[in-house]
Amino acid sequence: MLCGAAEPARAQLRTSPTDSVLARSIFAELVGIRSISGTRETVDAANALVRRLHAAGFSEQDAFVAGSADTIGNVVVRLRGRGLGPPILLMAHLDVVPALREDWSTDPFVLTEKDGWWYGRGTIDNKE
Repeated sequence: MLCGAAEPARAQLRTSPTDSVLARSIFAELVGIRSISGTRETVDAANALVRRLHAAGFSEQDAFVAGSADTIGNVVVRLRGRGLGPPILLMAHLDVVPALREDWSTDPFVLTEKDGWWYGRGTIDNKE
């Protein structure tokens, strides 16, 4: 007996308009920071993210920047659970490779939405 393929599982992200505005604001801020690997701007991006986390209620012990003070900004964040499941570790990066303006149809360090797509250095990578 052949069975038809089940429709793929789908998850709908439910966000309020306020959450969407905040998420876009954070995304635009991070894309706007020229966090090119090996530069001070990677630390700037990390600090910007940690400021946002502190504003959201994370303590200084649970959200901070670690790494070389000059060129590496590693964000460390602890989201405290309730002890109901095993801990998880998420890893990502904020640095990007250089981008020349003449190689882009839009400014690579300005978040641009066009035809339903986001444009900007890091939008398809971990800045999202």
